[in-house]
Amino acid sequence: MRMLRIVHILIFASLAACTTPPEVKQALVAKDQGYTENEQLMQQYRELVGNINSRHVQWFRYVQTRLKLDLALQWATTNPRLTDIPDATLADDDAEVLGPDVLAVINAMRLKSLPERKGANGQPVFLAGSGDMSHLIQQIPELISRIEQRVASDSKAPQALDLTAFDQYRNNVEALRRINGIIKQYLDIDVTLSRNDTQSLADALRTVRR
Repeated sequence: MRMLRIVHILIFASLAACTTPPEVKQALVAKDQGYTENEQLMQQYRELVGNINSRHVQWFRYVQTRLKLDLALQWATTNPRLTDIPDATLADDDAEVLGPDVLAVINAMRLKSLPERKGANGQPVFLAGSGDMSHLIQQIPELISRIEQRVASDSKAPQALDLTAFDQYRNNVEALRRINGIIKQYLDIDVTLSRNDTQSLADALRTVRR
């Protein structure tokens, strides 16, 4: 790693207690500024990833709300059937997707002439319709509210986003900045590094290598 070679050279120069050229000090200042900018950039990227994940959750809720609302209105106004799925299986599957709270509103707003639909166990799932269009329209706000609650319940515990790579990068940059700061401190006063300070530098280097 190029930075580590530079660090070794600068440590040797400090141990020799030689006068540090201004160019070297300027290079250290530039390095420190570069570390700061990289850390800020990585933090911004971390925030961007978090924001994108939040947008994905919002989009998921929007799509699920629309799908469930369409399905609910289909059962409230028609008698759905699919050629390749048995009627009982279709009723059970859709009822599971909608949830019991949404199902209760659908059964209260189903239009007249719609037949009862039973599940695989022979028990009614969607009740025979008894309402009219006026009652159905009045129930739509309640239906939307129940669907939103269902979607929120399904998506309230999304999988945690793994940001450990960003944390590791920040730790490495902080270690490099500590190394840079120690070297700059001694080069500014042009003194010889003590054994303890040399050990401190070595510990910081090992942190970066991990």
